[in-house]
Amino acid sequence: MPGRCGRSSSNRGSSNRYIFGFPTPTSTGAPDDRACFAMTQDHLTSSTTLGGMIEPMKPAHLGEVMAIDAQCYPIPWSREVYESELARTDDRFYVIALRDRVVGDPKTRSSGPDRVVGHGGVAFEKKNAHITTVTVAPDCRGQSIGARLFLALALAARRRNTSLALEVAADNPSAQSLYRRFGLAPVGIRRGYYADMGLSPDAVVMRADNIHQPDYAARLVKIAVELDRS
Repeated sequence: MPGRCGRSSSNRGSSNRYIFGFPTPTSTGAPDDRACFAMTQDHLTSSTTLGGMIEPMKPAHLGEVMAIDAQCYPIPWSREVYESELARTDDRFYVIALRDRVVGDPKTRSSGPDRVVGHGGVAFEKKNAHITTVTVAPDCRGQSIGARLFLALALAARRRNTSLALEVAADNPSAQSLYRRFGLAPVGIRRGYYADMGLSPDAVVMRADNIHQPDYAARLVKIAVELDRS
């Protein structure tokens, strides 16, 4: 499955800031890590891009999350699956993307409660971070929401010092292009991987093993800057 945008729980004025439960490097940390977290945290918590921010997924979000999945997948995840994933706080990490909900005539730009427009997740297994989902609402695609979601997941994986891997439909070149942007490269094909999900059956396996390196931190900073300028 491929997620969304929302509010961060970081305390941006404190000396010990957190992003989604992962502590940022201290002043004695490596310069590349300090720069990476300063730039990407500011990006993820910015309200100037997309009119929304990234925040952790909670059970209260599942109604909107599942409504998006119903539009995107022939056989979407059940509430039970999501609840089970969210309960695994030690080895799972899920985020949503939020933006203002327009009320009434769109030309008036009046806003209601935030709307979930995407979601993403990653499962940590020893030294591997496996992306489980990155999904964007059909009416919100083409607005870099998927990239913001993936940035949050890649940042979480980097803090765990893992590799990063996923499966993506072989006939989904746009998603593959997004993952290449984050340094993932094709390493194989899984025939029939999606056959029981009602999707095009074959999956491309993509992987990045260097995400703990300084050049990968620089890649994340570059992506964050590009997204804020787009």
